[in-house]
Amino acid sequence: MLTTHRTGDLRRVSARLHTEFSALPQRSVERCVTDTYKCAEHLGYDATPGLVERLAREHLQAIVKSEPPSATRARHGAGLS
Repeated sequence: MLTTHRTGDLRRVSARLHTEFSALPQRSVERCVTDTYKCAEHLGYDATPGLVERLAREHLQAIVKSEPPSATRARHGAGLS
């Protein structure tokens, strides 16, 4: 469970990463940060805001890079009659 002092830290991490990954929905970025925090804690790591931010950034970069080009065109309306 998130402790009170960590909640504010995670919100700031989410805000920074949402600015960096503005193409992704804010809720997806928040979920990634929360999941990263919980996973690090579960594995026994000291889930500092810096660690969580670095790991979540790597995951978000993978999400962005794995999107097929056709999804980008469809989102922008290209190819629609």
